[in-house]
Amino acid sequence: MDCFRGETKDKHLNDFVDWIRRHPFEDDQSIKGENVMVHPVRKDIDLCFEFLSVQFGVDSSNVGAIGFCWGVWAMTKACAMGINFKCGVGFHPSLVIEDMAFEMDHRNIARLAAERMPLLLCVAGNDHDNLKPPDGEVARMISSSKHSNDGAEGVGTKQQPKCVDFPDQKHGWVSRGDASIEKVREDADKALKMSTEFLLDW
Repeated sequence: MDCFRGETKDKHLNDFVDWIRRHPFEDDQSIKGENVMVHPVRKDIDLCFEFLSVQFGVDSSNVGAIGFCWGVWAMTKACAMGINFKCGVGFHPSLVIEDMAFEMDHRNIARLAAERMPLLLCVAGNDHDNLKPPDGEVARMISSSKHSNDGAEGVGTKQQPKCVDFPDQKHGWVSRGDASIEKVREDADKALKMSTEFLLDW
């Protein structure tokens, strides 16, 4: 799902926050104007569920979510607002989008999402400290969440919800890190393997 319609932040270095605000979770009439397109995240998610159901017969109760950076905010916000993902995986999360662009507290959506679905977040060394175990506030919310996959048909290793710290890596290393650097490649492979197993479990 590409909520940005092919655009990237590199095209919006001078208006980054305003650009992010044009991708709210719900439709926001207050930010519409001449030559301003608003793309609500909820509408895109609803269309994805519809597509999966119509094209592949997928039960909406059996859909997990994967997010990178901003996408982790979108996934977490969606769950907090009542979208029922079965589980969620996120790489180098940017939950602070909630504070920076929408003037709300990201800890609130993290708490609600952690209560409603199992989460695995792979955190870079320069990501927000409250995402890092064992003491980060958000990390503790996620690891202390009570979820059970007893009787599930998963084939993985029964991973529990948690944040995993990759202290040697920079934000973005999984999706756009320099794979010619051995440690970057190894940690990206580790994060992807761990996440695949988590999705299979749940």
